[in-house]
Amino acid sequence: MEDPPQVPTMLHSLLFVAAALELPVHPTHLLVKPRAERTAAEVSGAELRARALLVREVRALGWRVLEVAPERLAAARDELLASGAFEHVDFDHAKRLAYTPNDPYWPGMWHATKIRANVAWDTSLGSSSVVVAVMDTGLETSHPDLAANVWANPGEIANNGLDDDANGYVDDVHGYDFAYGDSTPDDQYGHGTACAGLVAAVQDNAIGVTGVAPLARLAGVKAALDSGYFYDSANVPALVYCADMGFDVVSMSFYSDQVTAAERDAIDYCWANGVLPIAAAGNDASVFPFYPGAYERVLCVAATSYDDSMSWFSDHGTWVDVASPGEGLSTVTVGGGYTTGFAGTSGATPQVAGLAALLFGAVPGSTNASVRAAIEDSAVPLVQAPYGWISRYGRIDCASALARLQAGGGSPVVPRLDFVAPCAGRSKPVLAGSPAPHRPTLSFFGRGFEAPGIVRALQRGIELPLLAQTRERVDAKLAFDLQGKLELELNGSSVGSIRWDPIAGFAYAPSDADTTGGGSPVALGGFAELHRRDGNVFTCTRRDDNSIYVRAAIRAVDVTALTKLQLEFVRSYTATTGTETISLYDWSTASYPYGSFVAVATTGVSSGSTLAHTFPIANPARFFDDEGTAYVVLQTTGAGATGKLSADCLRLIVE
Repeated sequence: MEDPPQVPTMLHSLLFVAAALELPVHPTHLLVKPRAERTAAEVSGAELRARALLVREVRALGWRVLEVAPERLAAARDELLASGAFEHVDFDHAKRLAYTPNDPYWPGMWHATKIRANVAWDTSLGSSSVVVAVMDTGLETSHPDLAANVWANPGEIANNGLDDDANGYVDDVHGYDFAYGDSTPDDQYGHGTACAGLVAAVQDNAIGVTGVAPLARLAGVKAALDSGYFYDSANVPALVYCADMGFDVVSMSFYSDQVTAAERDAIDYCWANGVLPIAAAGNDASVFPFYPGAYERVLCVAATSYDDSMSWFSDHGTWVDVASPGEGLSTVTVGGGYTTGFAGTSGATPQVAGLAALLFGAVPGSTNASVRAAIEDSAVPLVQAPYGWISRYGRIDCASALARLQAGGGSPVVPRLDFVAPCAGRSKPVLAGSPAPHRPTLSFFGRGFEAPGIVRALQRGIELPLLAQTRERVDAKLAFDLQGKLELELNGSSVGSIRWDPIAGFAYAPSDADTTGGGSPVALGGFAELHRRDGNVFTCTRRDDNSIYVRAAIRAVDVTALTKLQLEFVRSYTATTGTETISLYDWSTASYPYGSFVAVATTGVSSGSTLAHTFPIANPARFFDDEGTAYVVLQTTGAGATGKLSADCLRLIVE
């Protein structure tokens, strides 16, 4: 039988946009979180004055979805904020599907053997007691390769118009449609069904394909409109539903660059209730973090190709946890069909969700933390020039993950220090006897830091008090007299170190940096090269448009006491005579990429000499998202055939 057309890719143009704002947000919705000390009357009064109507309440998190006239969206948001009754007032941000079409097709289920799912099946096929919520565009529950594995709510009687299990949703027999508010999570777009096939298509039924977890059950949690767009007002209650229903895994093949406080709360709620959230890194070939994948409690997934190289479209960086095949994937399509051409981090993500389901089923009593650790610590390390580590741990290996979990763990993963925030700063109070200025937490980011490993943060050999220790982050109390060598030690061995420069304010350097464009430009280096001036340089070659282009993500910046911001840049150029422009993304304009970069420095450059500047930046708070992340872009014109940037230091200084 001839394959049907591939699942269509999502257009970048949004169908549901607040016209007056030109933002990727719902045209009539706002998400608000009332302050705890405010009474219900004060909250409802503020909403009434703003002409906002309550349409949904997520009681478990304290969030409310309000509806206003489209022409009043921005004004109503400002009025609600000004009322003082609300802790947060957010637009209802849209999300993008992570699907990218792949060409040429590659026949067969190469991805299943690449991740050694077939080897894992020799030990276990998992369990039908495990439920994976495919939070997507819906689920074709009648598909012949899915129907036997579709979850059935044991507390609900089909089509009787009653909420039999008293969970707040009528007739949610196979899941729920949070986009349209009904009990049928149908899939008009086709993306969710394709993802579900990669998770748990039925095995050994003589038709079609097989999922990674062939016995797991699939719950259809429809959060996207039929056009393929997700809004927070559907995503947030959908995540709460997954937690409250006791699902084991939620697979999210969508992404956005906007941090949403309500979504972050919902992710944390899932984790606290035992759910393992798994999300796509996204398909923008960028080191800029995307959400929900970049949240701490989410297992974030990049995409790889047939030879274990990074897929050309995949996002990557120190914020991405694991990778899985993302090209030429064989799976189901709506209408009872099949394709061998599904692709994107959309396709990589449900394979990881399937592995998680396989592990939950094979080892009863496993927790979301133990399953996640087994997946990460058993991954095959992938290092690829010029990107470096494709993800923090590597490409998943089903057989090794299963063996590791069944054995109750294994040898510790090789620890690695990726970056430190801040990386330089004030060494003592400004004036003797004056109140101590704000001190940010000193944070080490990487992997392999978890207990029972004994971690020490050392300043010239003197131990700093620890505040927190997790698998990928160690927090310590910052000393006022900090200077010289700063080192992270695990079980008596050094994981990594930096030299701390005592300066006014606190400095933060890029966790990740890269380049893009025609002519195959190459960027080499990152935090180690850019955190201080030491002769160890980050380099970037020219593009075919005679420019040099660099993107950098500066993460985990403490902006609690931010009043002054400067950008410090030390660099030199080869075969380049032109204009250098450094821009920061202005988060107040919109979520990336729908808003604007603002030029903060423009400088004429020429080859040979070393340039060292500190540029002041006006109105600094707008350049950081809610996670303390800033996006930096550098572009220099006039690069010749051998044009190259050599950067010795790039950092933001916060005061």
